[in-house]
Amino acid sequence: MILSTVRRRFSKLIALAPWGLASLVWLGSVPSGVAQTVQVETSEQVSDSGAIPTYELAESIDWPTFLDACDLRRDTMPRAWDEAPFTGNGEQGTLVYQLDNQTIRFDVGCSAAHDHRPWQEDDLSEKHVEVLNRGRHFIGHLELRLPADITSGTTRIELWNAQATGTIRSENGIVTWTAITHATEPVIHCELQADGALTDAEFVYVARPPKNPRAVRGKSERAEPHPDPVISKTDDGIELVVQNLIAGGQTAVAWTTRREAGRTRLWLSVQHSFPDGNASERVVDAVRTAVAADHESWINQHRTWWHNYYPQSFLSTGSEFWNSFYWIQQYKLACATRDKGWIIDNQGPWLQPTAWNATWWNLNAQLSHEGGYTANRRGTVSALRQKLHENQEHLIQNVAEPYRHDSAGLGRTSSGWDLVGHVGQPGGRPKMDPRIGAECANLLWALHNVDLEYRYWCDESIRDQTLFPLLKRAVNYYRHFLTRDENGVWHLPKTYSPEYRLAEDCTYDLDFLRWGSQRLLELAEEKGLSEDQEPLLPVWRDLADNLVQVQTNETGRAIGRDVWLTGGHRHWSHLMAIYPLRTITPESEEDRELIERSLQHWRSFGRGIAGYSYTASSCMASLLGDGDSALEFLEQLRPYLRPNTFYSEIGLPVMETPLHGATAIQEMMLQSHHGRLAIFPAVPSAWPSVQFGHLRGEGGYLVSGRMEDGKCRWVLIESTQGGSVDIALPEGTYQWCKNELPAKEFSADKLSKANTMKLESAKGDRYLFWPVGEPLPELR
Repeated sequence: MILSTVRRRFSKLIALAPWGLASLVWLGSVPSGVAQTVQVETSEQVSDSGAIPTYELAESIDWPTFLDACDLRRDTMPRAWDEAPFTGNGEQGTLVYQLDNQTIRFDVGCSAAHDHRPWQEDDLSEKHVEVLNRGRHFIGHLELRLPADITSGTTRIELWNAQATGTIRSENGIVTWTAITHATEPVIHCELQADGALTDAEFVYVARPPKNPRAVRGKSERAEPHPDPVISKTDDGIELVVQNLIAGGQTAVAWTTRREAGRTRLWLSVQHSFPDGNASERVVDAVRTAVAADHESWINQHRTWWHNYYPQSFLSTGSEFWNSFYWIQQYKLACATRDKGWIIDNQGPWLQPTAWNATWWNLNAQLSHEGGYTANRRGTVSALRQKLHENQEHLIQNVAEPYRHDSAGLGRTSSGWDLVGHVGQPGGRPKMDPRIGAECANLLWALHNVDLEYRYWCDESIRDQTLFPLLKRAVNYYRHFLTRDENGVWHLPKTYSPEYRLAEDCTYDLDFLRWGSQRLLELAEEKGLSEDQEPLLPVWRDLADNLVQVQTNETGRAIGRDVWLTGGHRHWSHLMAIYPLRTITPESEEDRELIERSLQHWRSFGRGIAGYSYTASSCMASLLGDGDSALEFLEQLRPYLRPNTFYSEIGLPVMETPLHGATAIQEMMLQSHHGRLAIFPAVPSAWPSVQFGHLRGEGGYLVSGRMEDGKCRWVLIESTQGGSVDIALPEGTYQWCKNELPAKEFSADKLSKANTMKLESAKGDRYLFWPVGEPLPELR
């Protein structure tokens, strides 16, 4: 059994000092709830005076050298999408791999390219009708055609400069190539140098009809197909391929090359427009602008964006494999989405033949964005919130007409363009698939992600414009179906627990509904709303107090009322309160034991599992403070990873699982919930020397720290907003200060609660902790 009964490996902080003075704090393992006497040492000053050291990630890390060691390298030619090096800019992207003995394929991807058939014409009896009518569509691809057979080759993703590179060899020739998807321009660029027998290598674009991959796979293509693409050339030699869509909108590709002394440069733009049909004009303009630009400056603009992106945070596990994996995921995040751009759907910019050419909301989209909050990469998470904000009217339309006056929802699937996804309803929605038509809590889960952005960046516009209004409607939706028993307890009709079965009082829904009701009360208090201003306050209190409790037994939490987990279940739909909601945490012995029982039982079947089952298990083990189990779960992700760190199920690519693997690594380093920062809470014994910088927690706190040989060497906490936070550090005896040295006397008068230390901060305050008896550390 991987997970036995465990106790937290992160330390239990038992004493506290008031703020601003270097002090001695002892942290050791003690029974929960037992406070110890504060140990104070004031006779030694750390230094005479001065500010505590600064910590600038851009300067503190040798980024080119560090990321060079994390690059994805292959010494053979990739032969499929799951081996290919990839590039992207949040909308456009490419994968590069060998098709046959004389052909290299460069995929042409665009996250914006969707069908737009009217949602009012959807047949709700057709499973995943949203995907079939408004999913992503095929575009086409580029081929590099060679005059001689390929004998060998190499590829590499160079992370620091965000480019794919490689060599292609024939018996008497060689091609060296570099490809980027420009960071700030909608252009894919490739430069190649061809010599010997490969000198006459040339690019050819292969156009495709804009068909829907799911419809093609399921032989359910629409009765009225899109027209075939229109191919033309501009007067200045730019090749143009235009796909005009039957319901309006247009996808277009423009490309051109320049050849000189064996060197070929290619510029390609792919864009989508709706409802306007001006994508063709935009792609031609983008290519002309790129060709006319000073090439060196144009490339440097791309690199500068990425050089500014990486130092937003830092993490090193000390493991060569997991370091490389983690940083490839940070690269992949920014390839797949951008600030207020496209949600990371199941494909990212790299659409393949698949059944999942849209956004899935019962796990996938939420997990893809989960890691960007702690990683301090707001630009990789804001798209999810922005699209929810922009499409609030569509979220209202997703519920049946009788409920639209006060409710909103999100079905299992939607287009990333409009978020139209017909939501199920408790008891089942007429005409819809029995399971999809009873799946109801997906919008609440998406709003939990929005709440994380609000908590981590303290942006009240998120609360007021998106989170609060949509959370009201998402909770209201359930009110139309709840029934109260003779004891005043609220119950739910049958709903679907994702990927398991239907159940009354379904735990998946109860967990999110309970969280949503309580969170509305908290937000209303923040906003200072009275019952006159917000008449639903008594309703939310009633729900928070009287919603039926989840059933438990010796195996842990139930799926729903009298429905128990009796077989393999790859989703953890009955454990949402543990992760990601963390409304059940191991602070009490009773809840700790419930988490342990539930996790052990869920993982006990050894079948019906997926890669994300292991990443979620790792996160739960980290919540318990069991770093060794967390790593053991994470290690079981390895067989699911494809050679380029992509992921597939039944051979079809899906985005979320590797990205969530990076989230699981972060959970070992820093946890933030309920106003508490747990620092190095679950570092595995196999990783004795780890470091992270500027990971973000609730309240806008930036946390950095270093462990060597299993011992914490320093921790720096920086307040970007001001406020209070509880902290827990690893076991040890620490001296600390706020903003400036030296050490001074203090009185230990602010014990927040057992095992925690409360920091009261103003915006800009910095707190440094390091072991007593050691000199002031260098923050590097």
